[in-house]
Amino acid sequence: MSKDRIIYEHMEAFQSNNDFFQKTDTDKISNVDPIAIFNEFLTSKRIFKNKDVLSSSFVPEGIMHRNNEIATLSRIMAPSLLFEGISNVLVYGFSGTGKSLVTKFVAKKLASSAEEKKANVLPVYINCRLENNNTEYRLIANLCAVFNINVPESGLSVNSLYKRLVKTIDAESTYLILVLDEIEKLIQHAGDGVLYSLLRLNESLKHAKIAIIGISNNIDLKASLDQRVRSSLNPVEIIFRPYNADEIFDILLNRSKDAFYDNALNEGVLRKCAAMVAQEHGDIRKALDLLKVAGERTQQLGKSIITEEELDTAAESLEQNITEGMIKSMTRQSKCILLSIISVARTKRMGKVYSGEVYDAYLKLSDKFGLKSLTFRRVSDLIADMDYNSLVMSRIKSHGRYGRTRELNIAFSPSIINKAELIIKEELNLAN
Repeated sequence: MSKDRIIYEHMEAFQSNNDFFQKTDTDKISNVDPIAIFNEFLTSKRIFKNKDVLSSSFVPEGIMHRNNEIATLSRIMAPSLLFEGISNVLVYGFSGTGKSLVTKFVAKKLASSAEEKKANVLPVYINCRLENNNTEYRLIANLCAVFNINVPESGLSVNSLYKRLVKTIDAESTYLILVLDEIEKLIQHAGDGVLYSLLRLNESLKHAKIAIIGISNNIDLKASLDQRVRSSLNPVEIIFRPYNADEIFDILLNRSKDAFYDNALNEGVLRKCAAMVAQEHGDIRKALDLLKVAGERTQQLGKSIITEEELDTAAESLEQNITEGMIKSMTRQSKCILLSIISVARTKRMGKVYSGEVYDAYLKLSDKFGLKSLTFRRVSDLIADMDYNSLVMSRIKSHGRYGRTRELNIAFSPSIINKAELIIKEELNLAN
């Protein structure tokens, strides 16, 4: 079979499975010329000067409205330049509040200062959400790779990896500052014992030191750790509050000057974008995404100015796409739990629901779906993941001597709830 034929058959399968093309009688011979579309794009008026500035991975030269957090973290890290011990740190806050940005910014400045002063301080940033970092073996193997320690793909125990790491950093007298972003993902997959093992390495080191900076959305993370881990970690805790509308506006105004050409948008659009995002968690990443999507849509329509109407359309499209994508990627158990939350919320006219109510509903639905019922603790863990991904909002409510319960709200807009419920039921083969 020829290569062209194979490609053609793959395209036919893609076309059929994804309903990408809409076939009509007039589609027998294509009258659309992609070259003409490319040329039109290349010759049309540009809106974006540098779209990368709106990316969540972009690190600006200066960070706005986080001076206190930058100063606090810098003071904690500074003694490492004299090879003095520093405190471990836990950095908390909602998504998009600048936790990772500030921590990476300070770590980068520390590395620069250490190089200038010839201090052997090495900050290492690891995102624990990535699959190759979320087990103890993978994490330590990747740390070994940082120090050019040869690690075979298999055949070594975790303990052997630790020994190789200790030997190398001790020989090099390294002060290793380990930044673990989304640290709750590591704990979820590997258990909190991995933190204990890392911290215990200090007892084996004669000429080197290790400190941990954990970044998490879960403000209850410390309380969830085993007592011996909490005692060994003994962290300084830094909480990042959400940005308010004025702060979001300032950041958007600053970024937009480098992201867009002059007159591509006005102050009113920026203020509306800031207000929309501030009503939720003050997630600056969502605000930047909104501007980017609104700009892309404006450019595709051949317009040169982003309007509030395009911003509204972008917000609706972005939320729906993100929410639907997240729901479809969830496990059957998580879908069942989210459906339980929606079901209980409907009976309470979309008011607040409590974890106990959700668990009771989940037990009935999981039985109906033929799923093995999870424990209350495991369901709570999965709800925490949904909170992290902005599908639900949760907070712990204390009832004094009667204990604590988790209070829940659906985080996505009411206009998407019906679609979300339908997607879940279809995914679980329970369409009405």
